[in-house]
Amino acid sequence: MAIVTNASDQLMLSELFAPVTSEVDVADLAISGALPAGLDGAFVRNGPNPRFEPLGKYHMFDGDGMLHSVTLGDGRARYRNRWIRTAGLAAEERAGRALYGGLGEMRFPTPDEVGDAGPMKNPANTNLIRHAGRYLALWEGGPPTEVTESLETVGPYDFAGCLPGAFTAHPRIDPRSGELLAFAYQPFEPYLRAYAVQADGQWARTIDIDVPDCSVMHDFAITEHHLVFVQSPLLFDLVGAMEGRSPFRWDPDHGTRIGVVPRDGVEARWFEIEDGYVNHFWNAWEEGDTITFSGSRSTGEGYTEGQDGNADAEPGRPTRFTVDLKRGVASSEQIDDLGGDFPRINPAYTGVRSRFHTMGAFKGPPDVIGHFDTIVQYDDLLGIRRDWWAGPGMVVGEAVFAPDPDGVAEDDGWLLCTVSERATGATDLAVIDAHDVEAGPIAQVHLPGRLPFGFHSCWFERGDTEPA
Repeated sequence: MAIVTNASDQLMLSELFAPVTSEVDVADLAISGALPAGLDGAFVRNGPNPRFEPLGKYHMFDGDGMLHSVTLGDGRARYRNRWIRTAGLAAEERAGRALYGGLGEMRFPTPDEVGDAGPMKNPANTNLIRHAGRYLALWEGGPPTEVTESLETVGPYDFAGCLPGAFTAHPRIDPRSGELLAFAYQPFEPYLRAYAVQADGQWARTIDIDVPDCSVMHDFAITEHHLVFVQSPLLFDLVGAMEGRSPFRWDPDHGTRIGVVPRDGVEARWFEIEDGYVNHFWNAWEEGDTITFSGSRSTGEGYTEGQDGNADAEPGRPTRFTVDLKRGVASSEQIDDLGGDFPRINPAYTGVRSRFHTMGAFKGPPDVIGHFDTIVQYDDLLGIRRDWWAGPGMVVGEAVFAPDPDGVAEDDGWLLCTVSERATGATDLAVIDAHDVEAGPIAQVHLPGRLPFGFHSCWFERGDTEPA
């Protein structure tokens, strides 16, 4: 059983942020509507679910990772959840209590307390990918944690010793080559590194990118020939965090610039743009000498309040960026006033021009960070927005695209997202036809209990998943 009482009445441990206390495996879930015959695989979501009462101030970025899986096939659905049992969590389970601090109040345990688990816990709580047959749970401050298809923890994964440090929670898989592209930002030199892993899982290269400081880069984008970064005034301040201040600092004098790095590791080019922080990107592509990419841009100032448990944050706005490599200039344009985040596309179009772009958004007044109430789909060809509002008191999670195996068009498939009722915590997995987002769910899988607030979701089609 989990032991979290929230004795300090912290916002990020209450309501939908509150952790669940057990691991379950439930077959034959109730379904409203009919699941499409082409949905054959697993929807999996990662997110924070602290196992023990936190030491001091808590931020959702600190929580132990928990995977929630809904397996679909033959019109039926099954649910399973498991903690990701990292070395840090295993040490705490032996002790029967929390040993690590977090971003809100850092504490570094001694080797006598945690053995070889290290002074900082890697909660593996942000994302999950499948590459070369391996499932990797991700957190940007450390290496991936390998898990199995059934969500059991294998352990840290460092690509046969080739990974030199941390690994982003948002790598990109090139669907044409199968190559895995990734990066890490870190509070010591080199502040930014990029990685490439071959389709078969073999390490290809490490690229050190010369930047002057540790700007927070949670995500990046790729094109057929380039990696694209945005270095913003949102800085990671390790010294400040160790002294009890927020680990995030917004420096208005820092400036913002776009970095374009050839995938073969040739020197980066940088382009100044208007200030802003991009939390997540949709996609990027190149046409001639022009690179176009888009994402959700904000000032980033809300992140500086993390140490006091404040869950309010300014939602980003959909923004398109253009880099003219020939002229050496860049520009940005906000494309909608609707605040939101968790941008996603059909992953088959990663790195090439995409037409449809989905995100979670607020149709009502922005409330608590990540508690979106609407799924939005942008059609760049027609220049229109389609959306589905989940209703009053409802919260939608990140919507992922599940392709129709018989489809040929970019939007042939379904959007899958969790929908939770704030008052009761009751949670469904909603299935939305990507051709008709405004119609809302064509099917809803009723999960056996409340799902706590989570981060990123993924869809894994059924197939050969054994490691290469």
